[in-house]
Amino acid sequence: MKAKYLIVGLLIIVTSMLILSMPLFAQFEDRFLDSKVHRNGKLWVGVTNFGQFGTDRGRGAVWPGTDEPGREAQYINRGGLFIGGIVPSDETQGPDLHDPGDLDTLVSEGPSAWSVIDFREMFPHFPDERSAIKVRSTIPNSPFFDPNAVSEEDFISVYTDTFLIANGFQFAPAKHQRALGIEVEERSYQFSVSFAQDIVFFDLVIRNIGKNFIRNLFIGFFADNDMGCIGTPEFSQQDDASGFMEVNSTGDTVNTAWVAEPDGDNGCMAGVVGVRVLRPTAREGRVSFNWWMSDTEVSSKDDWGPVTPNVYTGDPNTRDPIGSPEDDPEKYILMSNGSFDEPQFDPVTLEFNPNIPAGATPNDNSRFLISFGPLGTRDSTITDPNDPMAGQTVKIFAPGDSVLFTYAVIGGEGDPDVSRALGTFDPASLIDLGQNAKIAAFMFDNPGVDTDGDGFAGEDLNGDGIIDTGDGVPDFKGPPPPPSPPLTVIPGDGQVVLDWSAADPNSPGYDPNDPNLPLNFEDPFISDDPNTPENESKDFEGFRVLRSKTGNLGTFEVLAEFDLAGNNFGRNTGLAFKYVDHVPNGSEFVYAVVSFDRGAPELGIETLASSPLINATKVLVGPVPSTKLDKRVWVEPNPYIGRSGFEDPNITDQVILENFRELHFVNVPARCTIRIFTVDGDLVQTIIHDDPSTSRAKWNLLSRTNRPIASGIYIFSVETPDGDRQIGRFVVIK
Repeated sequence: MKAKYLIVGLLIIVTSMLILSMPLFAQFEDRFLDSKVHRNGKLWVGVTNFGQFGTDRGRGAVWPGTDEPGREAQYINRGGLFIGGIVPSDETQGPDLHDPGDLDTLVSEGPSAWSVIDFREMFPHFPDERSAIKVRSTIPNSPFFDPNAVSEEDFISVYTDTFLIANGFQFAPAKHQRALGIEVEERSYQFSVSFAQDIVFFDLVIRNIGKNFIRNLFIGFFADNDMGCIGTPEFSQQDDASGFMEVNSTGDTVNTAWVAEPDGDNGCMAGVVGVRVLRPTAREGRVSFNWWMSDTEVSSKDDWGPVTPNVYTGDPNTRDPIGSPEDDPEKYILMSNGSFDEPQFDPVTLEFNPNIPAGATPNDNSRFLISFGPLGTRDSTITDPNDPMAGQTVKIFAPGDSVLFTYAVIGGEGDPDVSRALGTFDPASLIDLGQNAKIAAFMFDNPGVDTDGDGFAGEDLNGDGIIDTGDGVPDFKGPPPPPSPPLTVIPGDGQVVLDWSAADPNSPGYDPNDPNLPLNFEDPFISDDPNTPENESKDFEGFRVLRSKTGNLGTFEVLAEFDLAGNNFGRNTGLAFKYVDHVPNGSEFVYAVVSFDRGAPELGIETLASSPLINATKVLVGPVPSTKLDKRVWVEPNPYIGRSGFEDPNITDQVILENFRELHFVNVPARCTIRIFTVDGDLVQTIIHDDPSTSRAKWNLLSRTNRPIASGIYIFSVETPDGDRQIGRFVVIK
């Protein structure tokens, strides 16, 4: 014990000496750290306001619903930005240096590349909620609706690398003693349209707010994979693999880094997740892809990665670290080397790379870095013979300058049954990833669209008469589906009625000029052929009625589909504008009606559907309640034994179940107060029921202090605003 205290004391003394030996810096309050998770698509992605991808609890890129509900497929635990550059040791020197002395190579990182030697180096500006992540949405009825929003779910934050260890113990990495002096404004976007549900965009403005004239700026995305099926015995951090896709299955250049779980975790990890740099384009610099395996002992054979060029014997002239990069110069080398490392795992043969050294685990704790550069706002040739970079032409990123950097996190879905049969991930998921990477680039900058109206709409790169690129101005748009219809959902006795007759052209008051109604919608990406009588841009085809237990994307089942009659698409059932779902009383579901079209064949999209989140409505099925207490109120089930039929059957852990128990009070009036007591008269919980659509009220069997109740007999009272009261009892046996 004395030895432990001695070590702790020495650490405090050494840290204090380190801080005192530095120039005098102001001590700051801890910054306000914030995180949120994009949940608007199938792929859930965690973001922060300090340059880290994934929350402090991980969950960087997750598919929450696999083929077995309750399991989470985690593809990237955490990651984030690397920003590196070369600066003069004397930061007062300008871009045309004279006797600059040494040059410093600096890399500021959002996440820790390796927690054994690193920690985060970016923080928001403020110690309070001024630094909180801002939320915006294009959904009109969203509490976050903003006319300036780009997607249904925008997250916006600002952070900087200018806080150093001497500014306080929150800013702890000892190596971060000098900052590049950059500020990042990060905007992330997620769209719920069907073809974009596996894509999250990150759009960054990077500003030089310091004094450094930064040379050859490189920006990268680092990923610590730690892949696995959360909550299962198969989960392990030491069985991941990384690779790089230059061209997808249809011949499109996509330059996408990807990660996969080679053994598939029994079908849970059937897919892949990738990262693609969208801006700047490949013609404006070079993309590098490097992967390595980290080990707590950096000298271990299991701490290893390919070198540049792909020579596995290790060429000392490359200066490429063979394994975990341990300092800023090594990280900068990886960011700038122009390497495309061979994949750890061959997705065709399903075998590991034969060049991995003998004795090294072929799929250990894998990490990757995809980067781009050099970036700057002007070129400069270093003419001073005393400059270490004399004769080189470099990019200069001067104080006050800014550069733009955009990337996308992309999923490729696999088939769990195929994965289980092969004992690996599903190789077809890479085909899906490649297609989604193509869609991400299309959405970012629509080919042939003159967004800023300057007369330039893109380039024809291969002379076939088709515009292949956009105009360089981001669009963040894809072929839109028809809008969802206005929907009314009415629960009743053993049934739910869905009514979207407001979208019926034959309904009273229908406005044929309202573009927000599905049958009036015209797709701006479709040009009408003047030689055909049909208006091709009006490609609405039909409606789908959907139902879900949770309301999460990917969990909706199709109850019915109605499509236009008289064409060669679909089943030609004819349209309907009303649907009745017969379900037991006490059921709780989320309903939606979506519109769909004939698709976008040029993108490989067969049909596009609007998001079910637009008009999703949760209802509890039961008779319409009275305004009076004129029926006997009872508890269902009574007795409550073990669990009820209202709870998720996939929750088998009893500790977790305590937070998801459910029983119902049946026949309650539209407005009432329900109080639950022990037999000794102690108040356990109070429920305020105010819902004219249902005669049922739910209780989660938690007390007023949010603790699980004990088994026993309980008394309840139901009281209306006019003073009518009923009393009953029920039994709970856990």
